[in-house]
Amino acid sequence: MITSAVKSTFQILGDTFKILIKYPVLFLPVLISWVFYGAIIIYFKYYFNWETITTTAMGFGLAFLIIFVFCFIFSVSSFVMLEIIQQIETKSKISMFKALDEVIRKDLLKAFPIMLVWAIIWFVIEVLELLFKRKDSDDGYNERTYENMAKTLSGYESFSLWGLTFNLIKSGVRLIVFFIYPSIAWEDEGPINAVKKGFSGIKNNAAEFVTGFFSIEAVATLIFLPPGIMFWLSDDMNIKFSDTTWLWVIIYIAFASSLYLYLQQMFAALLYMWNMKWNRAVQKAMKDGMPVPNIHDIKKPDLLDDVPDLL
Repeated sequence: MITSAVKSTFQILGDTFKILIKYPVLFLPVLISWVFYGAIIIYFKYYFNWETITTTAMGFGLAFLIIFVFCFIFSVSSFVMLEIIQQIETKSKISMFKALDEVIRKDLLKAFPIMLVWAIIWFVIEVLELLFKRKDSDDGYNERTYENMAKTLSGYESFSLWGLTFNLIKSGVRLIVFFIYPSIAWEDEGPINAVKKGFSGIKNNAAEFVTGFFSIEAVATLIFLPPGIMFWLSDDMNIKFSDTTWLWVIIYIAFASSLYLYLQQMFAALLYMWNMKWNRAVQKAMKDGMPVPNIHDIKKPDLLDDVPDLL
């Protein structure tokens, strides 16, 4: 069973790269969302006048607002991707603008409570991370240089077990949210039913979900290795790079971060679609008085074939 789950997970991850090659438009909403995310990070790190925040309550309030905006941005990109996938599966004309219109008209309002809960969880994790962080620690990237901006955007910091743990928790919560969203986009479910279906799907595909999560994290580690090496060369080996070089590093980080988000969103979408197919097969088997099939007996969805898995 575990072997089948691992094999299925790697097949799904392999499909995400094949899909990206055939339908690069699916990468565009993720890239755009990260550009907004990165711009907000840079603005509040290097340009915002924090002296205007005079109380702790104001600081926490602004921090929560920023996190909610991040959740909103990533949610929009996820829903646009899901709507484009539906266009592909129903043989409709592929249009990102039409997908965005669908997201605005029917998806975002239903997803708002989920976004709010996501933001609250993210905020609590950030507060806990701040409490566990050494009081004398400082990222040291306050000077406005391209190198420091690159380090800030990549989340570069000295390794710590707590930092790794909190990052994994935030990533896991994000993947769960991305797995919940397809029921809203594809099945027109409300937030409560979407959450129920999402957690039911995770329970039914726990091995695939966990394997996929850690596999994506491993891929992320590899794609962020080049800038990590440059940061190490700069900090520990005192090798200086030009501003132009660091600007290219920032561009690389933008695409690497977007690829990481794309992998999470597409993996969650394909796994949910597979769970949908299995649920339909189970219902049909029960109706016909036949044995209930195992999910691994059901052909995994493939955006590259001519089979309409969402019809």
